[in-house]
Amino acid sequence: MVTLKDIAQEAGVSPMTVSNVINGNMARVSRSKAELIQGIIERRNYVPNAAARGLVCNSSRIIAVIIRGTSEVNILVSPFNATAVGTIIQKVKAHGYYTMVYVVDYLEEIGRNLRAWNVSGAIIIGFFDDDIGLIHDADDIPKIFIDSYSHLRRISNVGLDDHKGGELAAQYLIDKGHREIAFVAPPLTGLGVIQHRYEGFRRILSAHNIPRNKDYEFCQESTASPDSTAWIVRRLTDLRGRVTAVFATSDHIASYLITGLHALGVRVPEDISVIGFDNIPLCMQITPQLTTIAQDIEHKAALAVAILFRQLADKNAGAESVTLDVSLIERDSVRQR
Repeated sequence: MVTLKDIAQEAGVSPMTVSNVINGNMARVSRSKAELIQGIIERRNYVPNAAARGLVCNSSRIIAVIIRGTSEVNILVSPFNATAVGTIIQKVKAHGYYTMVYVVDYLEEIGRNLRAWNVSGAIIIGFFDDDIGLIHDADDIPKIFIDSYSHLRRISNVGLDDHKGGELAAQYLIDKGHREIAFVAPPLTGLGVIQHRYEGFRRILSAHNIPRNKDYEFCQESTASPDSTAWIVRRLTDLRGRVTAVFATSDHIASYLITGLHALGVRVPEDISVIGFDNIPLCMQITPQLTTIAQDIEHKAALAVAILFRQLADKNAGAESVTLDVSLIERDSVRQR
């Protein structure tokens, strides 16, 4: 029987390095070394102990929650991720299963770790396009996607009418008399939720003959934080008197914008109005309280778990795709012009 020490000896590394590769701790291993180790593992058909324990009873009773990210970023800083993952853990526990949260940087890590841990099923948050096909085909366990856009009809996904959300935000600001409206988002990477919110936003502006102004469109270079929004705050301050409103594609971003603008003497909503997206509790904890596009994150996560366990109970169950509605919650951060 091949052991972890055998793999380490052949690769010329320590057993800890092999363990890091098996558990996806790629930040501690060079990519070339990780590929070497993985090649030996596959060639010698090594089965990690975690999988072996699960195979004894033919089920690990582990549900993997997979989120894209890196070891340098705490993905639970995001209120959306924290709420979704917390709800998933609660609902999975109610079924007598355990949750393993796994943050991936490289897609090839996914299949390897699903096999290593012999997980019973997986919930994957926020992937899209070609990535979904690769993840879906990585293993034959039931997989449910959340907020994942793809043309593949065979996947199960619980998503949101993001396009409508962008439309609602734009229409509300226009109805309040705003025409010079900025758009602030995290990095736009392919066909994802932010792209759909942007397209809905732009459709309404175009319908009201408001031309696109690229000087009013801002994308952060990294995840939401005071540092990543600081340059956008400075730019909006420079545009005061021209830009009268901002659509931020998350409440998290909106909160940093409001705080940053206030620090530079720009009043919200007197000088610039702000509307967010998500309706997280933070909306009512900042001043002014945030007008936002609301989604039910807990319901979305609970529905994903329910679909997953339906598929665990019936291996022949078909794919389910659900699109949840959004609504506008009016508070104090937008003024009538």
